[in-house]
Amino acid sequence: MNDINKKKGILMMIFATLFWGIMGISSRFLNQISYTSMEIAFIRTFTSAILTTFFVMATDKNSFKINFKGLLFCSFYGLLTFSFGISLYSISVSRIPISVATILMFSNPIWVTFFNYVFFKERISAKTTVIIGFCIFGCMCIIDIFSTGGNNLDMIGIITGVGNGMTFALQIVLPKFVENKISKSSILLYGFWSASICLLFFIDPAKMIMKVTTSSNMLFYLANILSIGALSTFVANTFYVKSTQYIGTALPSMMVALEPVFASIIAFFVFGENMKPIQFIGAFIVILSVFAMELDIKQLASHLTRTTS
Repeated sequence: MNDINKKKGILMMIFATLFWGIMGISSRFLNQISYTSMEIAFIRTFTSAILTTFFVMATDKNSFKINFKGLLFCSFYGLLTFSFGISLYSISVSRIPISVATILMFSNPIWVTFFNYVFFKERISAKTTVIIGFCIFGCMCIIDIFSTGGNNLDMIGIITGVGNGMTFALQIVLPKFVENKISKSSILLYGFWSASICLLFFIDPAKMIMKVTTSSNMLFYLANILSIGALSTFVANTFYVKSTQYIGTALPSMMVALEPVFASIIAFFVFGENMKPIQFIGAFIVILSVFAMELDIKQLASHLTRTTS
């Protein structure tokens, strides 16, 4: 892994988490015109499917070529990680506090590490285990989960929340099964289309269009539809998956934890939502954890020894 590719992968993940951070803002605005979770999910996958199609046409037409087994894999990928994953999140937030559902989604670094160990026999180092623990604790501080007291939890909400974290992790783990056989672009292309077709059975496009056209500010809501579909899904998920070509799967799964940091900052400026001291501490812990993931302790110790000698 050369430095240029590593920087490219890290930059992709920074933008991915930033665009995920603004997703909550667009989603909140779309809720004002009674858009359901399924409708928002369809917007995200369908917009991404269209944009991915144009992107592949312009950059890599060979990605359209795929055999039947490859198509089955991509369809399974889209149904599991996009359609099913989004549905699990919707169920989770309807039964338990959003803060708890969110932290369960950010359990994905644990699942990436676990899946890599189970499927690919990748060793779990003590360093990785400790850093993951700090990262999850930081996210809990940012979301301020400690103030909920755990009084509103139920098992179905917890199980679906954990399942959402697992499917989110599988977005970057599953492509490793077909590495060098199916391109990342093909996986995203056919994955988004299969997810869109699946979600189409649960929404009414005509009603969705009517909600926008009869709203008080049609252009404003159209802009939020484009934002959540183009930036927060197409660009973010594409960068998330493609970054693994340059920096593997462990670091991207950890950098996802930057999303609540960006989301908290953006929410402060847009909605005036203040951050508590515990949330600032959590943000610092998350950022420190991401940097620590890339820090070579042995190399640093060797450098400090040479410096002091």
